[in-house]
Amino acid sequence: MIYIITILAQIVGALAIVVWVISIQYKKHYKILLLECVANVLYALQYVLLGVFLTSFMNLVSAIRCFLFYKKRKENKEISKIWLLIFILLIVVIAIFTYDGYLSLIPLVITIFYTIASWLKEANFLRVVVLIAAIVWIYYNYTVGAYVGIIGNILEIISAIVSLVRFSRNKKVKEA
Repeated sequence: MIYIITILAQIVGALAIVVWVISIQYKKHYKILLLECVANVLYALQYVLLGVFLTSFMNLVSAIRCFLFYKKRKENKEISKIWLLIFILLIVVIAIFTYDGYLSLIPLVITIFYTIASWLKEANFLRVVVLIAAIVWIYYNYTVGAYVGIIGNILEIISAIVSLVRFSRNKKVKEA
């Protein structure tokens, strides 16, 4: 039974990877957020199946944040600093109650950085955070047994670099 759950976790993680990698390629910030919402729900399920509840909670908070920020960005509304502070506070509270050693600090820090990057309007900053976070997630995913996640992290790194180059090139062409 444990073997089946582990395989299921890897499959769900692979689906999350596909959605996440596609999200980075969108130009509009709000479209990135919508797909990241879906990916975060899938990642939360993967980590529940692996028994890593802190990371699962962080992904659920991220999914809620992405959905709220998506709705605001799609309507061209500002996201108040209050929402940013609420989500950061929620992340810290969850981390306090689910703390399980230094390893559990990785999802905490990454989720805070994702929250700040999602709050800002700059899509390229979000891509840079995705790039850096993916590098750190490789270590975390290896340690908790989310092996398909490592492949996803490598794809995230490649996708983030491609999108950063692509959108910076498009920006230079528009400026010329």
